[in-house]
Amino acid sequence: MAQELQEQVKQALSDQAFRAETLVQLQKDFQRCGLELISNELLELLPSIEECIKPVSTPQLQQLIYLIDVPESIFLSLLRKDSFHQELSEVILMREALKVYLRHKFSEQ
Repeated sequence: MAQELQEQVKQALSDQAFRAETLVQLQKDFQRCGLELISNELLELLPSIEECIKPVSTPQLQQLIYLIDVPESIFLSLLRKDSFHQELSEVILMREALKVYLRHKFSEQ
């Protein structure tokens, strides 16, 4: 994701309504993979994602990554890291937030 676009998405995540829409998008995509993302606190999105994906098998995670449209190269580069779940949670959140951001951008035009 281009640096400028990434900064715009991060800024948008500070908005309560945008975070709520991102949570809905997250829950929808997780459900499509048979996972239940439970998060009542919008400020706790990252820990919620991490807790949800920790016990998941690699094939199911790959299915989720495909659905969310995270490049496989990113997934594979994170796979070897000790902070795999934490970093993957950040990637997932940013990708889902980007979907919401772009939907808003294109609906304005």
